[in-house]
Amino acid sequence: MDSRVEAVLAAVDEEACAQMTMDLVNIPSPPGDEQAIGDYLADRFAELGMAIQLQEVEPRRNNVIATLPGEGGGDVLLLSGHEDTSTTGDDERLGAGHQARASRDGDWVYGLGASNMKAAFPAYYQAIRALQQAGVRLRGDLLMAAVVGETERAAVDRYEGAFYRGGGVGSRHLVTHGLAADHAIIGEPTGLRITLGNTGWIHARVTTHGVMQTTWCKEAGVDPFPKMLRVIQAIYDWEPEFQRRHPHPLMEARVGVSAIEGGYPFKPGKCPPPALNLYLDLRIPPPFTTIQIKRELDEVLAPLRAEQPEVRLTSDFYFSSQGYEIAASEPVVQATAVAHEVVFGEPAPYASPNRYAVSSDCIALDQYHIPGITYGPGGVQQTGSFQNYGTRGEAVNTKNIAQCARVYALAAMRLCGVAD
Repeated sequence: MDSRVEAVLAAVDEEACAQMTMDLVNIPSPPGDEQAIGDYLADRFAELGMAIQLQEVEPRRNNVIATLPGEGGGDVLLLSGHEDTSTTGDDERLGAGHQARASRDGDWVYGLGASNMKAAFPAYYQAIRALQQAGVRLRGDLLMAAVVGETERAAVDRYEGAFYRGGGVGSRHLVTHGLAADHAIIGEPTGLRITLGNTGWIHARVTTHGVMQTTWCKEAGVDPFPKMLRVIQAIYDWEPEFQRRHPHPLMEARVGVSAIEGGYPFKPGKCPPPALNLYLDLRIPPPFTTIQIKRELDEVLAPLRAEQPEVRLTSDFYFSSQGYEIAASEPVVQATAVAHEVVFGEPAPYASPNRYAVSSDCIALDQYHIPGITYGPGGVQQTGSFQNYGTRGEAVNTKNIAQCARVYALAAMRLCGVAD
């Protein structure tokens, strides 16, 4: 093994990975207010001598870009991750085990954002530090970006404001405001599996419209509930056909029945309610057109529209994104696969089809022709199962963080080139 590679591998500090992850978990970073964690990351990466740039996406929402200049003549690699957490830590009905603050049990760190995806930043930090400690000078620039608003949120109905603006808003700002790179690795929670793309998604709303009355004279109203129950069953029954219509060698189409809302919980005497909204999450392998998916959903709903004409049934889309995929032959894939095999002593695994049914900021980067993969330390539980949440909520293994840092460092050497 090359002596510089050995030096890089030895320089990664697992305990520092664990401590930085806990620090990050203990800094609240809810969507819409990521400033505190952005400031922390700017300070930490400045410690490595990196040039820091802040991009204000919205008030109290800054992207952080840290640059380690290369010696010249090499490719530019971007290591990127999102600052926001998927929940706030005080959301209702999160369930037993979920915790906002960090805790540690041996090699495992628990807490909001630990897996998705605060643990990626210590891995980036240690990768860059290890290169410096080993005296490795890269030819190309190495960039680290911490972005706001990645988690899957969309403003709809009464849910308006910065808290609900997500789905890649920070990365879209990143690439439309000057960031340029040849390759990207995003440390999303893949369980150390290489992921070559993501499905696109459409958030849809289906509404059954009734006529409101009060309980004592409910017979005079028009009840939207029975029809909505049939809509829900029809959507569940639709998924196998949806998957048949959208086959893909890597990715799996999926239909999620995500939420239902309507009526007045604070005044249940308003019975029946005037309307019920059902919210769907449709995951579609690329390529697809929005109008194509709208027609497919309309096919499902058409028989139900004909039933009970007094209960109108409407549908609309309120947020969407195309997916992306890159070839396994892309340099960023090959570099990461080679690095993984050096670090782990076995070939790199690739994600299973269902893992592609998530969003990532690689979608925004791909639109600007920056080929990227997701590969990160989270997304695997203490039992070995690949999932976001276990009995104690989010979890990440500290050894995985350190090993991930080693993979990132070796991939950077291969992609950016090493100056003599």
